[in-house]
Amino acid sequence: MTGWDEEAMARLRAAAQRGDGAAGLAALDDRPLEPVLQYAGDVLLAALAEGRPAEERARHVLAELNGRDLPGDAELADQLSTALGTPRTDEPLTPIPVDLGALAAALEDDEPHLLDLHRGDVLPATDLADEPTLDATDPSYDPDRWLLIPPNSRPPDTSEEVRRAAARHWLAAQNLRPAPRTL
Repeated sequence: MTGWDEEAMARLRAAAQRGDGAAGLAALDDRPLEPVLQYAGDVLLAALAEGRPAEERARHVLAELNGRDLPGDAELADQLSTALGTPRTDEPLTPIPVDLGALAAALEDDEPHLLDLHRGDVLPATDLADEPTLDATDPSYDPDRWLLIPPNSRPPDTSEEVRRAAARHWLAAQNLRPAPRTL
């Protein structure tokens, strides 16, 4: 990725994970936004929520997301539109503090995983049940607490951007959206 070395990506990932708009804007600096639209959108949402001047970049990312149209781009575009004062949907998604990278990995795995709806943790289903085929009949499965992530829910892709977008899209299909994780 031109302009995005590992150190710059690590700063951007961390800012997106924490919902830190100031650090996110610093990580974006004068780098191209197109290779990291999913991360850029998340940190720009945080920056706008913090009252930082990020409208121009947010509009640029919104236009790029609308033009690219990967699964997950429309959901992020909806959030950006709302933050910019022009909501595109009346259907707000429930925020959950989930790491989209962990969710993307679970969606690609051969084994089922669970999403903790309270904490946002992604765990192998076997961590909760004795049987790897956890379902609604298992006494340890609480649908108000856990959401089953079926195995092999999407084909693997080497692009972190595409994986992140696909995880966001899967969440939206569950009426959820990612929110920053805090300790």
